[in-house]
Order: sequence, then structure tokens, then C-alpha cells
Amino acid sequence: MAINSIKLNTTALRLMLLIPAVLCVIFAYSAAKWFFANTISTRSVYKEIAEFSVGLGPSDPQTHFSSAVLHEKTFLPDDLPKSLAEFEKATALSPYDFRLWLELGKARERNGDTEGAEKALRKALELAPNYSQLQWTLGNFLLRQGKETEAFAQIRKAAEGDRAFANPAIASAWQLFQGDTAKLKDYAGDSPNLKAAFALILAKEKRFDESLSIWSDLPEAARRTDFKANGDEIYKKMLEAKKYRSALQVFSDIAESDEKKFALGRITNGSFETNINPQNPDVFEWQIAEGVEPQIFVDKTQKHGGEISLVIIFNNKDGKAFRTISQSVAVEANKKYVFETFYKSELKTSTTVKWEITDAADGKVLALTDAVAAEADWTSLKAEFTAPETTEAVIIRLVRVPCTTTLCPITGKLWFDDFSLNN
Repeated sequence: MAINSIKLNTTALRLMLLIPAVLCVIFAYSAAKWFFANTISTRSVYKEIAEFSVGLGPSDPQTHFSSAVLHEKTFLPDDLPKSLAEFEKATALSPYDFRLWLELGKARERNGDTEGAEKALRKALELAPNYSQLQWTLGNFLLRQGKETEAFAQIRKAAEGDRAFANPAIASAWQLFQGDTAKLKDYAGDSPNLKAAFALILAKEKRFDESLSIWSDLPEAARRTDFKANGDEIYKKMLEAKKYRSALQVFSDIAESDEKKFALGRITNGSFETNINPQNPDVFEWQIAEGVEPQIFVDKTQKHGGEISLVIIFNNKDGKAFRTISQSVAVEANKKYVFETFYKSELKTSTTVKWEITDAADGKVLALTDAVAAEADWTSLKAEFTAPETTEAVIIRLVRVPCTTTLCPITGKLWFDDFSLNN
């Protein structure tokens, strides 16, 4: 059987094999060139390198964007038009990237083209209609153009979507509405983000009753989580104004757990069963002044109830050094209270100490206990008082009994336990 063969033109065959190889080389070169241009443009900190990357990758929007940003940062008059031109090229090469339209809008406004800026920002919002940053940017742009109605509508949308914008949104509305709470309440509407910001600005303006009302209207769980930062600031503003009862209510909303809450008319950690906070304690916790005399710490060897008491060790030769121990307690006005604590003493002194209760607002003394005895097993100390009508809180403080001589040495140990405030 005969076998037929077909002869191929060797030159043509070589060309057929060479063309794909050449194309592969060209493609690989182009890809490597594009990749190199893109890489150096994203990492460049010099406009000259950015310009070089544009030459390597003229069709890559990233190279133009990097060149635009770096030219803008020089703040040189000749570089601003160059920056705008590069923003324009980047956006033209990637017309569906809302981020480029956003930056183009900002660049156009910086160059005085407000009409072009608005078109670019609206195009960005059209591409990403739910992006809060775009709503915020467009809203503030419109506000600068005097288009207040639409501006505040966009700003409100931004704040509803991202609580990071809520505080500045309400601050702007506060200025626009000149503190008119009715208008601000309508503006905040049912948005938790705006209501939390509204409560904060009212606290800053010392309108505490209105602040507490708006704050209390927020969802309970959100007060402790999403809006804890606002709650912290409201709490501090109320304490600064000595609005202790309102502050206590706000703190209860933001406390990490029920164990961390403070209560109206109750001494916190009165039995010392939980740790005393020595650094930056809250006003409703035990406050122990700095110093070394007397020594103050918890003790597990002696107690009236529970497992722990507070021990004070005196070694004071002249009676001049005296670290104070105190706690503020929010109370109800016009209500009668009975303060009580128990002590054990092993002291060598002619004058000792006692507890006083003062008004937290003006320091007026409302009650005093008897002085502790120099030697005593666990003994009760009591004092009764009625909180005045204007009183929001009292301060319970350990004080020295006035000394009748020049030197009033006091040495020995003194334990306290089971503090309470009853009515």
C-alpha cells in the first residue's frame, strides 16, 4: 500500500510558530509594563515618579489618579491645574468608579468650577446612592453653595447611615435652627444616630432635662453599645454641672453589667467585697487621696460581714498628714436617710476620726457621726440627715476630730466595714 506525504513550506511553518511567540512576548511586555507602572504609582511619594508611571501606563486610571493626588499635595499654583487634568483623565478611563468621581468633584471645587464639581459629585452619588461619605460630601458642598434644604437632606441621610456623621450633622443643624429644639427634634426624626447626637448637644448646652428625655427615648440596647461614647460624654457633662441624679440614670444605661451600675441612695461597694479602683475612680466609687499617711488597703483577716474590710494604719507623730477617704452618693431631695458603718479600733491617740455627710453642691455639713473610740471591737456608727430640696448628692467623708493641742499624734489600726445608707 502506497503512503502519500504532504510537504510543508518550512519558511511558512516557522512564521506560523513565530507570530504567536512574538505576540506572547509583546503581551508579556505590555503586562509587565502596566504592572510596573501601576505598582510604582500606588507607592510613589514624588510627583516626578508619578509622571513617569503615567508615561509607562497611560491607559491605567491608577497612574493618573496617583499623579493627580501628588500634584495636588505640592500646593504650587502650577500644579493644581495639572492635578485637575489628571483627575479628569483617571475618571474618563474608569467612568464607573464612584471614588474617582468623588475626588474629581472635590478637585473641580478647589479649582473654582462649582458647577462641574456638583455634576461630578452627583454622578458619584448616582453610582453609589447609599454611600454615606458621598451623601455627606455632597450635602456639605450644597451647604457651601447656599442650597440649605437639599444640603441638610443629604447630610441627614449620611448621618442615618453612618453614626460617625451624626454629631457634626446635629451641630450644623443646631447653628442653622439657632437652638430651636422643636425644629431639631423634627430634623432628627426617628433616627437613633441623630437622636443620640441631639441628646449630646443638649447636654453640652446645659439643657439637661431635654437631653435626658431624648437619651431615654433611644433603644435600651443601643444606649449601652452603639451610643456608649455619647452616653459617656453626657454623663461627664451632667457631673460637671452637679446633676447627679440624671448622671446616675445615664450611667446605668451605659454600664457594662448590672454589677457595674450605681444606685440612687446606695453606697457603692460598702462592704469592700469588690476591688477598690485606685486610679481614676468614678465619683460614685470610693475616692482615696494620694499620699502615704495613713496606709489604706483592704484586709481579709478582720471583717464585720462578708470576707473583707478596709483597714487604716496610722503612724502619724504630729497629726498633720491625713489621706481622705470619701464617696459621693446620689440621693432624693427631701428624703430622710440613716448612714451607718461598723468599725474596730486599736489606736493610741487622744483625738480620733469620724464620718461627715456634706451636700455635694455647696459642701454644707448635713450630719456627723460620733468619733470612733480608741479601743473598740466591731461597733456601729450612725448619723441621720434629711436631704435638702436642692440636694442632688451627698459626700460621705472620713475626717479628723479637731485637735485642741499643737500636736495630735495618732498611731494604730482602724477597720471599717458594711457601709450603708437607709431610709
